[in-house]
Amino acid sequence: MQIKVNSESLAVAEGENLMETLLRYNQPVTNICNGQGSCGKCKVQIITGAPAPTELEYQKLSAGELATGVRLACLVQPQPEMALVCGASGNVDRKEGLLFIEQASSEYCGVSQVQVNLDLPTLEDERGDWNRLLAKLQETCPITDLKIGLSQLQTLSPVIRQENLAVSAVMWKDQILAVLPGAEKAPVYGVAIDIGTTNIAVALYNLETGAMVRLAAAENGQTRYGADVISRIEFANKGVSNRNLLREAVTGTINGLLNKLCNAAEIASNQIYKAVVVGNTTMHHLFLGLDVSYLALSPFVSVCNADLELDASEVGFVLHPQAKVIMFPNVGGFVGGDTLGAILGSEELLATGRHLLIDIGTNCELYLQDGTKMWACSTAAGPAFEGAGITHGVRAQPGAIERVAIDEQGVSLAVIGGGAATGICGSGLIEAVQQMRKARIISQSGTINDPNDLEVQAELVPELLTRIRDGQQKREFVLAYNPDGEDIVLTQHDISQLQLAKGAVCAGIRTLLDIAGLSVADLDSIVLAGTFATHLNLASTVDIGLIPHLSLHKLKTAGNAAHAGAVKALLDQRAFTGLRQQANKIEHVELGGSATFSMYFMDSMCIEPCEI
Repeated sequence: MQIKVNSESLAVAEGENLMETLLRYNQPVTNICNGQGSCGKCKVQIITGAPAPTELEYQKLSAGELATGVRLACLVQPQPEMALVCGASGNVDRKEGLLFIEQASSEYCGVSQVQVNLDLPTLEDERGDWNRLLAKLQETCPITDLKIGLSQLQTLSPVIRQENLAVSAVMWKDQILAVLPGAEKAPVYGVAIDIGTTNIAVALYNLETGAMVRLAAAENGQTRYGADVISRIEFANKGVSNRNLLREAVTGTINGLLNKLCNAAEIASNQIYKAVVVGNTTMHHLFLGLDVSYLALSPFVSVCNADLELDASEVGFVLHPQAKVIMFPNVGGFVGGDTLGAILGSEELLATGRHLLIDIGTNCELYLQDGTKMWACSTAAGPAFEGAGITHGVRAQPGAIERVAIDEQGVSLAVIGGGAATGICGSGLIEAVQQMRKARIISQSGTINDPNDLEVQAELVPELLTRIRDGQQKREFVLAYNPDGEDIVLTQHDISQLQLAKGAVCAGIRTLLDIAGLSVADLDSIVLAGTFATHLNLASTVDIGLIPHLSLHKLKTAGNAAHAGAVKALLDQRAFTGLRQQANKIEHVELGGSATFSMYFMDSMCIEPCEI
């Protein structure tokens, strides 16, 4: 049997596992535990023929790694035609705005080009230049009532004469966005924008080929006015000037990313003719400068839930002034267009059956379908998943602890970029708490155990006992010692913040399932969406009760599905039209004031699997 490794064909000996084959051919694979499966370091990325993950791989690998075919070589039995990469190329990098869609057909993107050669004006033919262009376009286009803006008319005459009356008209529906000189098609681009509460991601696409050109992400400039949607609503409600500051902050972040993308791709910003924007209801309103006064008051009414089609000049984007900016509709309350984007972005996983979609972030959105009906709700998880409000919490950046393992030998850490730890990000926080509970450093209630307690001393080895100490915020546990600075610790307050966040998510799930009359066992899958979710360890999320206990094989990952949905709408207007129709059939569930949610919230605070 032959397999392909780094494009090289290798023969597999009878009875060999993948690790043994790779070692026999001196392939670059890490083998710390000698193939026992305990170190989790022998990662390879299987391009074709990836087997279903084992229980051990669910514990050792992140959701994103599993979704992209990363497996542990010592646990894989080679199959005919299997192809994989190992060594440095077999690693999956953490990346802001992770998209699982890079190219698709753009035939129905809505932006089109028509090339025409105009008739030469004569004394016998004194038609105006616009009339002359309109007549030629109508010979090609079935639209009878084409429109052109004043800005195009102001430059029309010199433009059409630049290449001997040969022009290309860039069109959107019945509107001419631009008239360009020359008979050849000009490059046209579009952008898909995901406005997250904490981060913003922008993807630049070629609308002729449907290929992604560049991707960029940055922290939402609004974070300096509040870490979550409630704090920003409170800031905006203090006056119109504050609302304008928030709008300028998000628009400034987006324009900075647009300039970065255009410079990297060596294109002009006025070559971008379409933008699709997704975001939760609060981000939608603050981006547009809308009044958010009533979003924070029951019954949580928005200014507008309908989809919008605006010009770039109206929203302040540095694109072609007439570029179309498409805003996804909101479902209601705090369930916004990002939820609909996530539904569209993960449509293949939600095609048939009973599925729960969870878009985990500062504001967590839930979508449930049972094959006939659809429900959606939102729960405020808070900023803990992004590292905010945690003593040494940081965003997912170099120096952040992203993986934690605790055993009798002590504490092992995986740090983004390698090197010394400077903080801990959300995925590391979840795994640290799960490992601390598993090692009995903390109790089921989340309390850090007293190292002077005799029962605790009998359960913990000295190496772990010495890491428990009294700190400024009650008791704390040392994850990483820093001889030259401050130790990286998890405090009792940090654990409580995670309990609040994970309790809100789990309670929202349980409430939604109750309304639908379903149990977790009835679900065909739970789909995790969002960049943060991609880097979670799935076994840890279940162990701490963030997600109700179910078979790990039913957990799927959709990457940044909201952003992927924006991309699909960018490249295909039909997909956007279908989603708009679907949005009208989704029942919005408001959790605020729900006695059921409150009951489940208190019941979901423990650090243990949630059995329902």
